[in-house]
Amino acid sequence: MFDRILLLTDLTEATRLAFRPIAAVAGAFGSRVTIFHAFRGSSELFYLEGEAARLRSLIDEADRERAMPQLESFRAELAGMGVDCEIMTRVGSTFDLAVDLILESKPDLCVIPTEGHHEFTGRVLGSTTARIIRDTDVPVLTVNEKFAERAESWSGFRRILHPIDFNGPFEEGLVAAEEFAIEFGGRVEVVHVVEPLQTQVLTTPEGDILLPKDIQYQIKSRLQARLSDAAHTLQRAPACWQLIEDNKPGSGVMSYADRNGVDLIVLPTIGRDSVRNTLLGSVAEHVIKNARCPVLTIRHGWSAREGKSAA
Repeated sequence: MFDRILLLTDLTEATRLAFRPIAAVAGAFGSRVTIFHAFRGSSELFYLEGEAARLRSLIDEADRERAMPQLESFRAELAGMGVDCEIMTRVGSTFDLAVDLILESKPDLCVIPTEGHHEFTGRVLGSTTARIIRDTDVPVLTVNEKFAERAESWSGFRRILHPIDFNGPFEEGLVAAEEFAIEFGGRVEVVHVVEPLQTQVLTTPEGDILLPKDIQYQIKSRLQARLSDAAHTLQRAPACWQLIEDNKPGSGVMSYADRNGVDLIVLPTIGRDSVRNTLLGSVAEHVIKNARCPVLTIRHGWSAREGKSAA
């Protein structure tokens, strides 16, 4: 399913936080990993011509030589964990080159060590992570620096959490979660977060009133039934479900994950047109920035059989 993995790195120590999850995926799926780094080099000197243009190759080679020791260190460390690796470098910025590289090389999984709060939203729909999720069909595995708090005790993808939003498609995410559960002998935990029913109001001609208890019961019962139905679509791995009441869906998901020691959160995402509503300022953004475990985002249309978009 994930034969080819692309690891994007800016050479910071945050990259190493992704090594154990990568080794786990590679061990389960026999993956080969490409470590990719983009360095500035002479990319900002494109205007040079004639003899002066020859300086560009010297600058590029000097930057590449400065980056290679760290890249070789990353490759050696992953190789020591049994991961087959290669190194790829290009001149430019990761932000500019990442999407083109993914479309060109067609990896089955992209791994991005994120830098917390500023990395994902610092450029508003412009960070590398957000752009890849928005503009490609490849599943993206992110590892936040907060994962360092439990990296040593993390033992693989055994408890897999899949938050469901019934307003959008979620079937591909469930398939991916099930595949991980099968490979790692784990289970899938399906949750849905709803605003506390006892605080919701019903608008009437006389004004807003709290939902009557019988309506609260009906809503809760229907949501539980839908969650149960979703969990029971998983036939090859153990699954359970839980309805969570919380004013903030992202916080509800994170509290559940931390409380239950979740090892992987799988999030379904929608396409380009809906990205502002479904990624930035939403559950996905909050989870990617704050999760203490890896987060896997799956685009609608992805096929587990081919490890990529079915389109």
